[in-house]
Amino acid sequence: MKPDLSALPAPDRSTEKRVPLTAKQRAQLALDQNGRCGCGCGERLDHAREGTIDEHIVALALGGTNALSNRAIWRKPGSAVKTAMDMAYIARAKRLAGETCQGEPVRKLQGRGFGSVTRKLDGTIGLTRRAARAARTEAANDAAPTSTRHQEPLP
Repeated sequence: MKPDLSALPAPDRSTEKRVPLTAKQRAQLALDQNGRCGCGCGERLDHAREGTIDEHIVALALGGTNALSNRAIWRKPGSAVKTAMDMAYIARAKRLAGETCQGEPVRKLQGRGFGSVTRKLDGTIGLTRRAARAARTEAANDAAPTSTRHQEPLP
C-alpha cells in the first residue's frame, strides 16, 4: 500500500484540514467496502472489539483530499502501520522540498567527552587533539631545565 510519490505534483504545503466523517459517510464507506478493512487484508470491520478509523488513502500532507474517494475505513492495528509509513513519506517529501534543516542547529552535537584515543578514518588509533597537545606540553616541560640557580651543598 505504498503511495507513488513520483505521480504526485509538487506538494502545496497549505494542506487542507482533516474533516471527520459523518455517521452517514462512515456507513456509506463501510457498505462500499462490504464491511471489510480498507487496507486489503480482507478482515471484517469490528468497531466494538478492535476499533476502526477512517484513513486518507493519500495523506493530506502528501496532497490528498478529504473527498470520500480518498477515504477508507481501516481496522486500528493496520491503521497504526499505515500512519507510521505515512509519517516517513511526509518526512521524505519535506526533506526533498528543502523544508528541513534550514539555518543553524539549535545546539551543536556533543562528542563523547572522555577518552584520549580516537579511531582515524583509515582505521588506525591515535591520540585526540587534546591528548596530543597535553603530551607535547609535558614533553616540553620535561626537556626544559627546572631551575637555573645553584643550590648550596648541605653541611
